[in-house]
Amino acid sequence: MPLGCLTFGHRPAFRAEGRTMRWECERGCGEGGGEKTYSTAEEAERFAAAFDRRGDAGLGRNAPLLGMFPLRIWRWLRRRGGRGG
Repeated sequence: MPLGCLTFGHRPAFRAEGRTMRWECERGCGEGGGEKTYSTAEEAERFAAAFDRRGDAGLGRNAPLLGMFPLRIWRWLRRRGGRGG
C-alpha cells in the first residue's frame, strides 16, 4: 500500500461509465473502490463530477486565520475605507 494511503487515507477518484459510477483510489493502491448504478447516464456523470471535486479548490477562501492574517487585515481595512470611515 502506498505511503500516502497509509498516512492520509485513500484518495478516491470518481468516473462515470454509462449508467455506472465507479471510484477507486487515485494513488493506485487497488483498495477503496466501488461502483453504483444510476437510472440514467447523465445522473451517473453528474454525481461523479460532484464527488470528484477536491477539497483544496477553495483553499484561498478558507485559509487559516493566522496564516492569512495580513491579507485578512488588508481586506478589512479596504472594506472599511470604502464605507467612508
